[in-house]
Amino acid sequence: MSRPKIKIELDLFDKLIAGTGILGVLLLIGLPVFYYGDLPNIIPRHYALSGEADGFSSKGVIWILPLVGLIMYTGMAVLNKHPHILNYPKEITEENAERLYRLATKMIRFLNTEIVCIFSYMTYATIQTALGKQSGLGNYFIPIFIVLIFGTLGYFITRMIKDN
Repeated sequence: MSRPKIKIELDLFDKLIAGTGILGVLLLIGLPVFYYGDLPNIIPRHYALSGEADGFSSKGVIWILPLVGLIMYTGMAVLNKHPHILNYPKEITEENAERLYRLATKMIRFLNTEIVCIFSYMTYATIQTALGKQSGLGNYFIPIFIVLIFGTLGYFITRMIKDN
């Protein structure tokens, strides 16, 4: 059975989350543009689980996070326009398709915004660490990252499973 193709209209919450994601992308790109000239020649490029920098490289690596973040953001935004191709925790029917697609697109939009904001923070922390104004990502970065991503996934998947 072929899944229905339905265009999901954005509600106010979707538009706010999407706008926040776009601001995150602008910040992700704008931070290195603004600070690049002030960065020392060697900056952090990798962090341990504790959040402390444990790998260093030339300042050109500051562009890796914005590049990867932009590619991920764009890919997820494109994927979000085709909810019928996603995997779901229950069978898609004509009756539940719109509700499940709406939940799935909200989940992807929310995850996309979270990820771009996390990448923006990592870029900011790398710049601040390189400038001697901060010491790594912080002790709570990994736990917060895990709770955000898996909390979002858990919330939306649970709502999809409970959908009647």
